[in-house]
Amino acid sequence: MLHIFKSYIKFLWNSKNEHGVHSPFVFDLVTKCFYDKTKFPEYSLLNNNSKKIRLLFRIIRYFKPKTILEIGNPTELDTNIFSSEIISFEEFQKNKLSINDKTFDFIYFNQNESQKTTLAYFELLLSTITNDAVWIINDIHTSTENENTWEIIKKHPKVKVTIDTFQFGMVFFRAEQEKEHFVIRV
Repeated sequence: MLHIFKSYIKFLWNSKNEHGVHSPFVFDLVTKCFYDKTKFPEYSLLNNNSKKIRLLFRIIRYFKPKTILEIGNPTELDTNIFSSEIISFEEFQKNKLSINDKTFDFIYFNQNESQKTTLAYFELLLSTITNDAVWIINDIHTSTENENTWEIIKKHPKVKVTIDTFQFGMVFFRAEQEKEHFVIRV
């Protein structure tokens, strides 16, 4: 618990709001998604109506992915809320689908795996990326190991933009963008 408290204080010290963002792509995401105060009717359909799950809902709504791959624990997001196909990694493996046969617009790493396991999933799934792919890593500050994993992911040569919202780490592979890291208060 002390680790999370220290991490949160450090996060607050380094974080910015929309006024500190100079990337049009990230500015639009922050102002039109993160800070969207709309009380969506779908919130009442969420099994877990926490701020974090509502933020995840808005992010998915904003990007409108066709296919979402979820690694780890279920997110509490009902597939009926979205027009997206949500596939669990376990389902993917059970059906013996090949990673090479699929691209995912959105991947949600919702697990508390070891650094080695998370990075193995990350490397395995890199072959599925598109320029507009959105990857979200959950709980990047819950432990020193998770924070170290996040730092490794941020430095990966294919990663162009990352956003730390404290709850999530967001990863983008946009070839047209300069490598940049943002810490945003939500």
